[in-house]
Amino acid sequence: MSYSLLFDIGQVIVTFDFQISVRKIAPLCSVAPEEIFARVNEFKDELECGTISPDEFLDRTIVAIGYTGERGFLIDAFQDVFELNQPMVELIEREKSLGTPLYLLSNTNGIHVPFLFERYSIFQAFDAAIYSHEVQCMKPSDKIYGKTVAQLQIDPAHTIYIDDLEENYQAGLRHGFRAIQYRSDRHADFLQEYAEAQVACQSDS
Repeated sequence: MSYSLLFDIGQVIVTFDFQISVRKIAPLCSVAPEEIFARVNEFKDELECGTISPDEFLDRTIVAIGYTGERGFLIDAFQDVFELNQPMVELIEREKSLGTPLYLLSNTNGIHVPFLFERYSIFQAFDAAIYSHEVQCMKPSDKIYGKTVAQLQIDPAHTIYIDDLEENYQAGLRHGFRAIQYRSDRHADFLQEYAEAQVACQSDS
């Protein structure tokens, strides 16, 4: 194939809403529901950078929000916030059937990755992945894009990179990727940009 695909996970392959977990655990917390996410968010990046383990994250969460329930319920609540973005799943399946190299680049953590792979079979389609918690740096840092190119051995000029966040999209462009900013409510617009990126990759081959 004349191009590879590099996907973000959240709000691209799956949508998510952390307020789902907040609603589940709020009756078991000593802080107001509107404070739960803000308190956990103070150290969420440490989990996604791999500087604290999932167990350390859970320990700190329990203290920060005054959680009194079962640890397993807290884990389940933190995990079960996702829903497949079916139009993107169909695109991935189609590209997989054509033999297109498929990769992941995600700011994520050691709680969500195992859950996603167990819950959604589409993640088995990918050839390799760069996860922030494993490489200990996060998008949009230059470091993680450099690691992505080196470890996956991909050519940015022949790689279509799909991410929902403006800062990550812009970082992708800076590093030479054929980047597309994705919004699930504008999938038709994305498909037009995607087709243009495919043509551009093929014309440069």
